[in-house]
Amino acid sequence: MALHKKNNPVVSQKTLRRWHRWVGYSAFILVLTLSITGLILNRTEKFDLNNITVNNPYILSLYGLTPKTPPVQFKEGPLWLSWLEGRLYLNSTLIGQNTDLPLGIAATGELIIVASKDRLSLYSADGSLIETLGKNALPGQITALGRSKTDKIFMKSGGQTFSADEDYISWLNSSPSEDILWSHPQAAPDAITKKILQDFQGQGVSLYKIILDLHSGHIFGSFGSYLMDLAAISLIFLCVTGLMTRRPNNGGQRNKR
Repeated sequence: MALHKKNNPVVSQKTLRRWHRWVGYSAFILVLTLSITGLILNRTEKFDLNNITVNNPYILSLYGLTPKTPPVQFKEGPLWLSWLEGRLYLNSTLIGQNTDLPLGIAATGELIIVASKDRLSLYSADGSLIETLGKNALPGQITALGRSKTDKIFMKSGGQTFSADEDYISWLNSSPSEDILWSHPQAAPDAITKKILQDFQGQGVSLYKIILDLHSGHIFGSFGSYLMDLAAISLIFLCVTGLMTRRPNNGGQRNKR
């Protein structure tokens, strides 16, 4: 019985050392990340981190700055209409936000007409919005928008073709004898698409924000902060178990004897 009590502390010490070692191994990367990013953040001004931006596609995707779908684009003469996740561009210039997916574009004179499922938006040549016609002013849901060679505007709705009056207020059921150029999506030149993506992504993400989010764990999403909390708890655990497993120095006592 006495022998069992004598060996108990030894077993406890071995267990603590084992846990100390494995927690140290497991937390190594997290603790290293905390330490390095902390050192860098303490020298933010010296490294000018706020003025350094990162445009890496992977980093941009972490911050939701990479579009989930490619742009939808239409051509009308020299004009290119592009739509990217609610943003509407005319020749790579932003003319609208939170807009519906367009179904087509038609231009006549100084007027540019953009159709979506439930509305027509009228723009000037410079991309300024003039007027929006809602579904109450239309014969039905739009399925296609087109223009004749005489610059007359047509739309398809419910399997029928309608032509507009001069003010685009009245729409008459029509059976046009002339050919209609229906607007269809097509790929724009690379230069236009590149400008649209640059506008969507902005100037990128500052290096300071990336390092700060890496330090706090926010860059890893909703569970990232818990990971860094775990790293901090691991440090506390290592300090406590390190003290608990410290071997007592009995050399002085032996010398006294």
